[in-house]
Amino acid sequence: MKKLFLIVLIVLIVLSVSKAQYIYPVADYKSEMKDVELSNFDINGDILYLPLGKTGLHILNIQDLNNIHELSIYTEYEKRSRKKVHGYANCVKVSNNKAYLSYGPLGLKILDVSDPTMPFVLGTYYRYQDVYCTEIYENYAFLGYTEMGLEVVDLKDLDNINIVSRNNIRDFSVNNIEIIPPYVIISGGDKGLHIFKFTEPFTSFKQAEFPRSHFMDNKANELLIRGSTAYVANDIGGLSVLNVGLPLYPLEVKTVKTESKATDLYIDRNYMYVTCGKYIEVFDIREPENPVKISEYFDKEKEFKYLKIHNNHLYALYKDGNKNYGIVIFQVE
Repeated sequence: MKKLFLIVLIVLIVLSVSKAQYIYPVADYKSEMKDVELSNFDINGDILYLPLGKTGLHILNIQDLNNIHELSIYTEYEKRSRKKVHGYANCVKVSNNKAYLSYGPLGLKILDVSDPTMPFVLGTYYRYQDVYCTEIYENYAFLGYTEMGLEVVDLKDLDNINIVSRNNIRDFSVNNIEIIPPYVIISGGDKGLHIFKFTEPFTSFKQAEFPRSHFMDNKANELLIRGSTAYVANDIGGLSVLNVGLPLYPLEVKTVKTESKATDLYIDRNYMYVTCGKYIEVFDIREPENPVKISEYFDKEKEFKYLKIHNNHLYALYKDGNKNYGIVIFQVE
């Protein structure tokens, strides 16, 4: 009987391990830029769109992982009061040959990238605040400002983009935006989370009332929502798991300690990837409220920042000192 038990136990362990998700590096793109600041990038087809602050949006061909090369750079400035004001490429989202670039002091730029070697502007929206991130919902763009909360604009006519709603939160820098209609949740670093309820066509857009205790104790660096579960990269607090079945009253159900400060999250199927300084940690989330760490990758030379998965490869944007940055491409197994 004991032998049978041991055999069954071994089989279960083998099955469990065989279902685990592993990553291993297959390529590495490196470059150099002084005092580089990294933010969320995007991938569409064989093209990677990489915002690099004051140097603009860098567009890379990733068709051959061993020969990743730059196709073009989008950069622009405007003259205001006889002074040049340069854009600052923050986050970018790409869909249907359009790149929605959060361009700092030059607002939101919608670029035509059907020919990635020659991006050009289709529309611009600016209203006195620096745009850090953008989320698209139907024909609307939700803009996250660096110091003043959230704004919604109508994209039906790109020649005439108009504001439809706004909610100022003074000194709240929006890191990212998650929409679960009719709610929108924004994260703001050490300012925690804010929740709003909107009604189409966004004539009403007010902050939802929920207890102060539901704000994060640490920096809410990144927020992802899957179904009724939210995951927060909670800096030194690691990974926070929230039940958002009632979005007005998010309930923290679990915290998971990570190897270092949790800064970014990415979910693909039943797995979640978390950047934690020199680590990338992989979690099984088949039980959404009970993520289980199953593997990790460590590189003492790199500080991993942002993640994306494309064609069964994990792209990890990293810094290496003050001048070097790059992208490690992992095979996902």
